[in-house]
Amino acid sequence: MAKFVLKVAESEDELRQYNSVRREVFVHEQGIFEEKDVDEHDTVALPIIGLDTASEQVVGVVRCYPLGNGDWMGGRLAVLPAFRGRLGALLVRKAMEEVQSRGCRNFYAHIQEQNVMFFQRLGWSLTGKSSVFSNVVHYDMEVVFDN
Repeated sequence: MAKFVLKVAESEDELRQYNSVRREVFVHEQGIFEEKDVDEHDTVALPIIGLDTASEQVVGVVRCYPLGNGDWMGGRLAVLPAFRGRLGALLVRKAMEEVQSRGCRNFYAHIQEQNVMFFQRLGWSLTGKSSVFSNVVHYDMEVVFDN
């Protein structure tokens, strides 16, 4: 059974692997982006990684960035195929913990349609809005913290 270390990426190597996992999932596997999925939010984002303790490699990632007024946005949740079903929930919970510790009141995300129930099981709620991005339906979801 795989074991993971969840943390905010700090070193250049961790950040390189963080970006590599995102590129593998969102560019190569899902085809949502053509070349890279990096955008203006990455300059202020909190890059969270899941390290496989056996290989010491980054195998899952998620980013969070502040929106202002105590609100945060999460996104780019990506787990390499061999680790799916074991790491996603841990990454989401780690992201929730990190933003809440930074004063987050409302945590938002645009969730791919097939992941809505997964997020609902983790305490997230639909806001009633949906959108299509690169031919993939996304739903707006949120979790509200009682700080």
